[in-house]
Formats: sequence, structure tokens, C-alpha cells
Amino acid sequence: MTESAAEEIVTAYLDALEDRDFERLRTFLSDAGFSYRSPVSMADNADDYIIIISRVGPILERIERVRTFVDGDDVCSILKFRTTMESLKEVPVVQLTSVADGKIVAIEVFFDASEYNKMFDFES
Repeated sequence: MTESAAEEIVTAYLDALEDRDFERLRTFLSDAGFSYRSPVSMADNADDYIIIISRVGPILERIERVRTFVDGDDVCSILKFRTTMESLKEVPVVQLTSVADGKIVAIEVFFDASEYNKMFDFES
């Protein structure tokens, strides 16, 4: 796969996410061997990931794409997630996405989860 093809797949994925079109988003994810990791959640298959990421839909306003770096089948996106929540109005995010055979096989997301974690009571 060419670097531009990997970048095009990730761009289309981000477009679907920004549009909150989770059915279309799912078409970019591998059916086998998919994994997702972030500071607040993880999934080892695409369908579980769709459940996780669809929770972002109601608060997502837009995704500002700051910079993209491509290295073979790996695409690193520097993003700003704009949300409707005052405490999470602008969330800087780095997303590392791996593509194989025309599908996303892995997404790893890095962001400061401290404000997000304040919304939940982890002391039970």
C-alpha cells in the first residue's frame, strides 16, 4: 500500500467520525485483528470500538486537523477535538493509525485524560 493510500483511508475515517456516521466509519476498520487503545478505553475488535467511539458523537462538534505524518502504512494525526462540553472544549489528540490491506487495523490515541476522568467516580 502506498503512503498516500494509507493517508486517504485515515482521512476518510476522520471525515466519518466528524460526521458522526458510525456505519460509514465501520467500513474503514478491519474485521480481523483490529485493536484500539487510549488513556480511557480499549477494544480488541472493530465492533466494540464502534460502541466506544459512538459515545463521543453527542458531544463532538468538529475535528481540527493540525498535522499529518505518514510513514508507510502508519499515519500519525495531530488533531484538536472540539466538543460541546465546557471542560473539554478543545482536546489536543495524537492518533497513530496503522493500515493494512486497505483497512485500519490499529488505532492508538494519546491525550490528557484528566478532565475526562473527573466525570467518573473511580473510587468505589
